Amino acid sequence: MDTKSRILETAFLLFLEKGFADVSLNEIIKKSDITTGGFYYHFDSKDTLLVEVIKKYIFNYFNFTIEQIRDFEGTHKEKLKTVILLIVGDDSTINTTTQLVERAEKIDYRTLHLLLFEGVQKYEIISKNYTEFYYNLLEFIKEVIDDGIAQGILREDIDSNKYSLLIQTAMVGTVLMWIGMPAMPLGERMQSNLDILWDSMKKED
Repeated sequence: MDTKSRILETAFLLFLEKGFADVSLNEIIKKSDITTGGFYYHFDSKDTLLVEVIKKYIFNYFNFTIEQIRDFEGTHKEKLKTVILLIVGDDSTINTTTQLVERAEKIDYRTLHLLLFEGVQKYEIISKNYTEFYYNLLEFIKEVIDDGIAQGILREDIDSNKYSLLIQTAMVGTVLMWIGMPAMPLGERMQSNLDILWDSMKKED
């Protein structure tokens, strides 16, 4: 692994463990086994490092997930549930894939979302990436619904734009509730909300 990649991965894991504010630049440098000059050769500040970390390890993974699920061969409902649950994570720490980090690690998804929201609040470029990702996800959800309508699985009278936004809003709202109330079972609540929304769209048997 080259030096820049090592710094990025080390910083990502430290940010997840402690949060951005509680990780010092000296700690990143020490854990990365580099000199201060070596750090500044690749990044001009800790803030710049955070932006690159979020873009590489969060947005790249989220968008990769959407593209992979487009080729998923399950039902329309399974496709929708799979992409959302892979993005939001679940209540426990899980093994990430090599697309998220270059070595398999245990990742706490609640901390990951907090790190993302911190980046969105502080940095315009992260906010822009966040917006682009959610438009990408919104389009994916709409594709699933439109195809479900075309296949006769979902009702023809529903507005796919409105339902796509409703599903995405339920997704974000459930995550925010979980962040505020970590005892809430995220995976169970998310699936329940998606079941209710899907049932409201499907054709009567």
